[in-house]
Amino acid sequence: MSDAIDRTTGTTTASRSNWIHFLFSGAILFGSMAFYETTQAEALRREVAQLRRDNSVLRTNLSKSDHTVQQTLAAFRGELDRFQTELVSTRTETGESLAMAQEAAVRHADALAGKLEMKRRQQEALQQQLSAELSKVKLSTAETSTRLNGISSDVGTVKSEVDSVRSVARQASANLQQTRGDLGVMSGLIAINSDEITMLRDLDDRNVYEFTLAKSNGMQRVGDIQVVLERTDAKRNLFTVEILAADQRVEKRDKNVNEPVQFYVPGRVGQPYEIVVNQVGRNTVKGYLATPKVTIARNDSGHAN
Repeated sequence: MSDAIDRTTGTTTASRSNWIHFLFSGAILFGSMAFYETTQAEALRREVAQLRRDNSVLRTNLSKSDHTVQQTLAAFRGELDRFQTELVSTRTETGESLAMAQEAAVRHADALAGKLEMKRRQQEALQQQLSAELSKVKLSTAETSTRLNGISSDVGTVKSEVDSVRSVARQASANLQQTRGDLGVMSGLIAINSDEITMLRDLDDRNVYEFTLAKSNGMQRVGDIQVVLERTDAKRNLFTVEILAADQRVEKRDKNVNEPVQFYVPGRVGQPYEIVVNQVGRNTVKGYLATPKVTIARNDSGHAN
């Protein structure tokens, strides 16, 4: 039993001794590794620092070299620019006259070509315009000929109608009467009824205005004058009227049927105005006013009776 215990104790002691030896060996190994890593790290730091210093020196050297190269290049470029300037100046001096002459010749040729082209276009436009106008003239001539033929035909027709009217007018004028008016002036032709008044108007040598005056109507406008019927005598065919012409009043008393009642209008000259009454009623008269076609300004105030 004790042998067994001793063997167990010995085994335990031996195990502890081995474990301690292992731990001591591990500590030594760990310390060695730590020292080695520290040494290596320090060496690496020194190498990095040296590399940084070398890099800085290299950069400085490169900067100096680059500056030198830049200066060299600038000097070379300056020389090249001077050479190019001298070359351009020489070429300009030697070729300037020729270039100016060529440019002037080109400008003159272009201007001449432009003028010739403009002239050509103007000639073409003028020819087209003349052709168009000639066509219009030909068409207008044809139309004018046609119209002239028609006008000639119309003129012949109108001439025939005028001759017919003149014939009727001559026949009518033979029926119309002519006498002296109340102013002693030879009157125009006198109409005594509606048909003759129509004939007198168709003669167109005077303006004719028919009227019917009534005492109850007071002043009435006839043509360019005003007339008021004052009194009538149907049994004796007499009448009395007052005439207002250009602000001048004229009274015509006891005038007869178909008697030319004459008066001058202030500011007018020529034949007098004439009132002819064809019918006298109890309080009315019927007739016409005849006035000259053309009147001229007068200096006197007219005549009254």
